[in-house]
Amino acid sequence: MTFLITSDVHSKLERLEKVIQKHQDIKDHVNAGDMVLSPHLYEKYHIITVKGNNDYGVDLPYIRILDLGGLKIMLTHGHLEYVKFGLDRLKLKAKLHEVNIVIFGHTHERYLMVEENIMFINPGALGDSGRSYAVYNDGQVTFYQENI
Repeated sequence: MTFLITSDVHSKLERLEKVIQKHQDIKDHVNAGDMVLSPHLYEKYHIITVKGNNDYGVDLPYIRILDLGGLKIMLTHGHLEYVKFGLDRLKLKAKLHEVNIVIFGHTHERYLMVEENIMFINPGALGDSGRSYAVYNDGQVTFYQENI
């Protein structure tokens, strides 16, 4: 199972499109919120996303529980779990939902940890100076930095 992971695009459409083009062989794309783009683009590029703290006026859930290739994934932006102050609330929700993987954003910092058989992934932010995203491939996570 392979999927593209982005977060915190912050309206940088050109960067997002370059990443999508670079990984056009990857069918599934999840985004951890703060796209700050028109919702028609989520559909156009088949992006599964959630509402972040900067996604004003869009009708998206704050959390999604997904099944991708038999993996149970919790997708959230992280601002409602206060991830900038630690991951305790995020870990509690992950256990509550009995997920294999948690994907979050908001901090703009890459993060990868496995705790109690739950993988926590933050791809970083595509829309800031780090220009970061990730690809999950059969249990392995690779981080990328896009130079645009």
